[in-house]
Amino acid sequence: MKSECILPGNPLEFIRQCVKQQRVLWTYHINMRLKERSISRKAIIESVISYEIIEEYPDDKYFPKSGHISDYDILVITG
Repeated sequence: MKSECILPGNPLEFIRQCVKQQRVLWTYHINMRLKERSISRKAIIESVISYEIIEEYPDDKYFPKSGHISDYDILVITG
């Protein structure tokens, strides 16, 4: 039985609020990606205001995902 995922009405605003309220889970996977790309957590947090969704994967295996871009030195984040 597949459980239904309830998505926020405005995913980008939801992400901004989570970052602003420091409700971010820095997983092993993202920490490795940030290290590979020489991106700091500070860069992620400071660029939150300029996030844009550039691609979406609503039917991904575990939960919906999207790719984001920011104007902080052309920061691109997926996940």
